[in-house]
Amino acid sequence: MARRTAKAKRKGKALLVYFRKEDAERLSSIAKERRVAKTELVRVAVGRFLNDLNSGQLELPLGL
Repeated sequence: MARRTAKAKRKGKALLVYFRKEDAERLSSIAKERRVAKTELVRVAVGRFLNDLNSGQLELPLGL
């Protein structure tokens, strides 16, 4: 009988992001400390960034 593998229940579109080594280490450290997946931390951070940007609370320099 064929064995079924569990499929991840993912929603959305995948995005590959490269972090500087120091930032990746800091992200890993925070994720371990808070016992949260790194992906969840990044999703929350991007969501907050977009909300702040859309509400006019954040102004980016030209070129960003």
